[in-house]
Amino acid sequence: SGCSVHCTDVDPHSGSRNGQYENVALVEKYRMSEEEYDKRSGTLRDWGKKQKAKDEKFTLARHAREHREMMDAKRQHKLGLELPKGFEYDCTGEVCRVKLDEVNNEGAPKKDEEVKEEVPGLESVEGVNVGARCEVQPGGRRGKVAFVGDVSEIGSGGCWVGVIFDEPVGKADGSVKGGKRYFEAQPGFGGFVRGKNVTVGDFPERDIMDEFDSDSEDEL
Repeated sequence: SGCSVHCTDVDPHSGSRNGQYENVALVEKYRMSEEEYDKRSGTLRDWGKKQKAKDEKFTLARHAREHREMMDAKRQHKLGLELPKGFEYDCTGEVCRVKLDEVNNEGAPKKDEEVKEEVPGLESVEGVNVGARCEVQPGGRRGKVAFVGDVSEIGSGGCWVGVIFDEPVGKADGSVKGGKRYFEAQPGFGGFVRGKNVTVGDFPERDIMDEFDSDSEDEL
């Protein structure tokens, strides 16, 4: 029921009739020439040129890749996992890239594969026992030790501590890539951490109203 009104626009100069209000293709767009863009300061291209002047090997693609790798390394640090190859901690505890000062016979820097990594052994998990309450850094995350031993599928292998967290602050469920399971945990409640990041002791589960100790500056 009801009525409808149909109007026909007979004005040949009407904007609505010719689609100017709906068809964005009819809108003239501003286009900047390459020459004009080159003259501008504060642009991405201008910044790239300045970086290129400082380092002739600099490229925007390389910068984007290295930035992504650094963010991934900081994420690993936040989760208490081993840093990716090519990263380490500086004297202040911040994540930084490894500077390879060693050179080979040809004078070129050694490749990552030639740098021997120190794999944590049993001494790194001494005193950490399955069933013990623990606190994991960074973030003061609490939970229970569910596994202690060698996990060859993660990083460079060596000894790891499997933790079931009280809250969903982990990245695993007790299994590793390939499907091998080392302990049982709900998704997001499990994690594999190095022994140096684990402190066992009287760490009861936090009350929901307690302030959670976390470094928000680099929260990922």
